[in-house]
Amino acid sequence: MPEPINIEEFRRINPSIPVTVRTLTAGGFILKATDRKPGYTLFYVSRYDEFGNVQFYCFALAENELNKNQVEGATIAANHYKAHLVIIGRSCTQTPQVEWEKFINLFGGPVLDMSPLEPNFWDYLAKLGYNQLPDGLQGKSDDLFEIYVHSALQFIFGGRVIRYGQARLFEAKPDGLAIPTPDFTALYDAKAYSKGYEVTADTMRQFKSYVEDYNARYSSFYRLNSLIVISGEFPHKESTLIERSQELLAMCGTPLSFINITTLIEIGKILAEQPLARRSINWARIFTRANVRSEHVTIELNIIKKDGIFRR
Repeated sequence: MPEPINIEEFRRINPSIPVTVRTLTAGGFILKATDRKPGYTLFYVSRYDEFGNVQFYCFALAENELNKNQVEGATIAANHYKAHLVIIGRSCTQTPQVEWEKFINLFGGPVLDMSPLEPNFWDYLAKLGYNQLPDGLQGKSDDLFEIYVHSALQFIFGGRVIRYGQARLFEAKPDGLAIPTPDFTALYDAKAYSKGYEVTADTMRQFKSYVEDYNARYSSFYRLNSLIVISGEFPHKESTLIERSQELLAMCGTPLSFINITTLIEIGKILAEQPLARRSINWARIFTRANVRSEHVTIELNIIKKDGIFRR
């Protein structure tokens, strides 16, 4: 049995080879090889561009600031591969370089060991959605569910997703905010309940306060498209979910969008096969529906396929 994963270890985002590999993979790169050198590691990758052409890159993950000799060595290796060299970290030269934090956020944030690319991720998420602690994890199941939902949404949207976390525990805040594209912004709330999450009059007032607080602070910057609620399931008829969504829309101009954990997992697995298409999906069209289904994403992907821009 693997060692239990500690929440605090998850939150650490230090430069590392495994995180770099997963982040590149989530960004649509195909890893060809790695090469460990004194002071840095080279990652030889390729990716289709928007026109269907293969582009080759050589990423150099620096342990410390690279000196002139190290950069020259990395450049020779990249030229041999006929690749564009990009240094992750710092160097004393004008070679293209990107700081670690900026690098991981280019693809929607760090893809850590509890990520959708790991084989156990979706099984863990399914259990956590029902407030069950899977074997191999330690901590509170509801807190872990928030972490896993954040990671899942970050991967699905392929863009910026902010988790408010325990630091905002006693404020009238949802679990986070997704801003994957300039055209789509959504608050989200993860609800881990053993028998599913029931939407009541009290929770509707809570949702209303979330939206009103957001609008008071940020509506001049980002228009809020939806408030997404995620749980194992919802013990309501679809007609009830539609009513609740329309009720919030009438109260504060933002609809509720419900997604059960099975659907979230299906969407994640679909997009794992076509990661480059994530940022071309019209998320507002999907997450303004009261009851989100995976086929809504499939329809969007079929439209994108017909355009013939993405090959992978």
